[in-house]
Amino acid sequence: MAEETRCVLRLYGAPQGRLAAAVALFAPQWRADAQWKSRGAETLLAVHADTPTGLKKAAQSLRSSFGADVYGAGDTSLAAAAVQALEAHDRLLACGDAAAGALLESRLEKVPGAEKVYDFGTMSYADAKVGPQIEKRARAKLGGEGDKPDPVRLALARAQAARRIVGTELAVACAERESDHVLVLSTKKGCWLRTVSAADNPGLWLLDMVRRAAAGLPQAEGTGFLPAGQTKQSDPPGRSQSTAKDPTSKKKHPLCVLLAVLVILALAAFGVAWYLTGGDLAALPQRLKTLHLPEWVTLWQAHEPKPGARLI
Repeated sequence: MAEETRCVLRLYGAPQGRLAAAVALFAPQWRADAQWKSRGAETLLAVHADTPTGLKKAAQSLRSSFGADVYGAGDTSLAAAAVQALEAHDRLLACGDAAAGALLESRLEKVPGAEKVYDFGTMSYADAKVGPQIEKRARAKLGGEGDKPDPVRLALARAQAARRIVGTELAVACAERESDHVLVLSTKKGCWLRTVSAADNPGLWLLDMVRRAAAGLPQAEGTGFLPAGQTKQSDPPGRSQSTAKDPTSKKKHPLCVLLAVLVILALAAFGVAWYLTGGDLAALPQRLKTLHLPEWVTLWQAHEPKPGARLI
């Protein structure tokens, strides 16, 4: 049987401007090339080469260039890739509201094994007992925001409540606004959020967020992160992922900076003293006298006790 010299890689969330640059990295000896076609955030990369070895190297180069953006090859769908990631990493997914359920369920219902990792709402938002519990806990978390809380905050609270009540590693929710959707994915460490235009297939974006989180992969560019315990902010998250801060960044306290500077200065002074005296620090005063330093530097010598002097 002849070995393949063609393949198709499937990407989601890959920056379009990087495609040509990635193909340009092909080594001439591979005798390989690639064409691509994008639809929304999804890209199909058709790779072909003169030899199976060249194809393998070209495909490996593209996978290296795009990393987590590559979700599969051949006929693999994004929904299937999300289910595979959940199964492979032993993760379960729950849903906090009907809006997110509608985005996922029509895409997952025909994927083999999906029922093993996703409850299709039967144990979460659509359950007669669990659904009200999720809503009650979410509303309680929002406190005094009244009957019409901010939709993004409510989606955040629902996703967190669903994950805790159902006992899954991941949970999703969705805030539907006039012209866009804010997708929420709750994890133990915090929540991922992404604002997606209603015309930009938010269901696929939500599947991609789940796929990456289940596999422990970085999220696509433009997806923001809100660490656990920081869901109550004056400005609801999800309005601008471009301003989202790195969850690992930490502010340095001014006092810590000052102490660090003082320690550095002290070490520098000790080093200079050691150098001037050859390690005999007791000889430092005599050594300073021989250096003809400015008067203000040696002012302390005028008050140096003389031998036999008595302290009063």
